[in-house]
Amino acid sequence: MIKLVRTKINYTELRKRCLEEIRQWPGCETVAGLQLVRNASPSGFSINITLYGIADKKTADRAKVYVERVNQRLYRLTE
Repeated sequence: MIKLVRTKINYTELRKRCLEEIRQWPGCETVAGLQLVRNASPSGFSINITLYGIADKKTADRAKVYVERVNQRLYRLTE
């Protein structure tokens, strides 16, 4: 089994990166807020969108799932 090496990152930096990546998706430019929820997973977090703006909810949620999956592989949330 391969053990993934995750980069440690703090809450504010990870939140900023996730929001920027979600805004890159077509139709999600107006997403204004998201929340990182700490949990017991190996990465230590999950994402919730709090302010959709005029973005389509279904498209924004699809972008959130993709960004969450990629960032959970790359980063581990620290204090």
